[in-house]
Amino acid sequence: MKKGKFLLVMPDYSDFPKLFLENLEKEGFDPYLITDKVSKFKYKGAESVKNFFVKNILRNKEYKQGLIKKHFLDELNKNLSDIPDELDYILVIRPDNFPVPFIKNLKNKTRKLIAYQWDGIEKFPEVKNYFSLFDTFFCFEKIESQLNIKPITNFYFDHLPPAEKEYNTEMPKLYFVGLYWKSREEKIDRFIDEVSGFPIELSIFIQYFKEPEKKNSRIQYIQDRISFRENLEKVKDADILLDFVDPLHNGLSIRFFEGMYYRKKVITDNIMVKNYDFYHPDNIFVVENNNYKNVEQFLKTPYFELPVEIVKKYGFSNWIKEIIKK
Repeated sequence: MKKGKFLLVMPDYSDFPKLFLENLEKEGFDPYLITDKVSKFKYKGAESVKNFFVKNILRNKEYKQGLIKKHFLDELNKNLSDIPDELDYILVIRPDNFPVPFIKNLKNKTRKLIAYQWDGIEKFPEVKNYFSLFDTFFCFEKIESQLNIKPITNFYFDHLPPAEKEYNTEMPKLYFVGLYWKSREEKIDRFIDEVSGFPIELSIFIQYFKEPEKKNSRIQYIQDRISFRENLEKVKDADILLDFVDPLHNGLSIRFFEGMYYRKKVITDNIMVKNYDFYHPDNIFVVENNNYKNVEQFLKTPYFELPVEIVKKYGFSNWIKEIIKK
């Protein structure tokens, strides 16, 4: 029995949208998708001539940008109008990637309009202008003085099979993938220096858009994004996931929830994780107060099996139930 028509609106980020749709379908929804990927902008009629005049004679470079923004909005609205029926739920992930008029049009298409900001609020502060447009606005950070904003953690996709690999206490593989930013580079370099004498296998990938000034020989630098499914295969093959907190985040990354589902340990500098019910010192090592000397014992300690009910609590199935009922 179908639970209702569900539209997902989100950035066209890797294969993430497909995983959402698969898990929504598994949960009994009839899913639709709109992303921020639209047809390429082309001039119409005399717009090209007018742009040349405005840009070169009037020294106004904003005319073309206005046309591009209008094209983007028109394409999004067209994609929305192609969905014939009224929708039971619309979930918008990273709403600040979409124009406000489009979000307002979404409201006319559904009985419940929901947002989820999977990145930090202060990392993308423009999203604050979107709070009031939704029936409920979820984020993994605690926001004060906003009635419609609810905290919720990240999750793992539970339509995918769990991993069977046992934790390797002799030579654990440590895995990390993430975007390059300078403060992260300094953290990772320090971590590598501190643990280089331990019996470990390092598998660290840093994606960059601009060539880093210096490179660490223990890091694999990549330009092409690793797909989410490819990342999950690397997660399954690892023993420990590394997590270096973004200073503009005030919550937990998805790595902790993947770690739970795939029975992987985590080494992190995010001290907030100690406040969660799935935290166990045998599974999660928090780097603080220069306690690197304790990492070696953590590496040798077997994985602690978490209660099944705690693991299930953070799966997509439970996550989606929470966001549509509030």
